[in-house]
Amino acid sequence: MHLKISEQFAKDFKTITDQSLRKKVKTVLDTIKTAPNIQYVTQFRVVSGNDNAYKMGIGFYYMLGIVTSDDEMVLMRFLHRDVLLKALNS
Repeated sequence: MHLKISEQFAKDFKTITDQSLRKKVKTVLDTIKTAPNIQYVTQFRVVSGNDNAYKMGIGFYYMLGIVTSDDEMVLMRFLHRDVLLKALNS
């Protein structure tokens, strides 16, 4: 699977100043890169209402949102969990 990063994800990631959180995200990205498909990354949960959208908690307060297709995963957002869940439910 190909991994793509949206411009918005890049902006979200740049705003994070906590170095330990940044390291956790980089570890997750390495795991995603080596996974042949989304089912191999067990921490992802399906977003209700969309079978191609997934979320994963990173740290205690942050979540990663992705969208998948047959041959690629696109990292969409990296936000505080309250902000991300509000955006997904609206």
